[in-house]
Amino acid sequence: MGMKIFLALCILALSVPAIGSTLDGYDRAKLADENYRLANGDSPLKEAVNDPELAAVMKKYIYADITRQAKISTTERKLVEIVVLTTNQNHKFLSRVTGEALALGVKPLEIREALYHVAPYIGFPKVFEALDVVNEVFTAKGIKLPLENQGTTNDADRFEKGLAFQVNAYGDRINKMRDATPDYQKHLQDDLSAFCFGDTYTRGTLDMKTREMVTMAVIGTLGTAEAQYKSHVLGTLEAGATNEEVIGVITTMNPYIGFPRTLNALRIANEVFDSRK
Repeated sequence: MGMKIFLALCILALSVPAIGSTLDGYDRAKLADENYRLANGDSPLKEAVNDPELAAVMKKYIYADITRQAKISTTERKLVEIVVLTTNQNHKFLSRVTGEALALGVKPLEIREALYHVAPYIGFPKVFEALDVVNEVFTAKGIKLPLENQGTTNDADRFEKGLAFQVNAYGDRINKMRDATPDYQKHLQDDLSAFCFGDTYTRGTLDMKTREMVTMAVIGTLGTAEAQYKSHVLGTLEAGATNEEVIGVITTMNPYIGFPRTLNALRIANEVFDSRK
């Protein structure tokens, strides 16, 4: 009887068509080695010394699957990784990814501007601690510090320019929000306009689409600000990104934030996509 059941199961297995996946059709290990070498040369993966199994899983996941799946530019992908690691304060990984970004052609100013950009979202301490790590890598690579200034506002015009930028980017709902704010809270709306937008969004080097991608990545990594995340998914699309590029940002975030926050970010993004149909 046992043999008959075994044979029946074998026949059943042969009759069921194989389930295809997006992971079919390429050599993951080979692609991971190629992409890792492009970014790191012959430097070994440090995590593999004591934990070779998990390191191998990570290497193939990040350097094969995710790199292949995320339909955004190399610069966008590395900047997303850098701000996610900064938000999570994963400084060892941040050091390696910064070196990878430089090796793959990301400019030092682009890296620095991505970090400056996220200060309004995660606070100055996390950004300065990340800058310590990044500046160490810059110095080791012979990059002279400090880098060139990129600010475009001063104390006299930062609020006006910031508010104008907000309204231009997000519409008249900004004015309605300000009008509905009680007087004893208006200073926070003014700070938002002057600091987040006047001091930050108006800076040089990064375009609006990249800044929105970076913002979206940071808020999605925090995982605690659904309304703001939705707003910046929309902002990323309004800045010229496609749905596929928004998913590319979320895909890039995934190995560093895990699946619960990734799937939550995906749910919100799909809500935004549906609202625009």
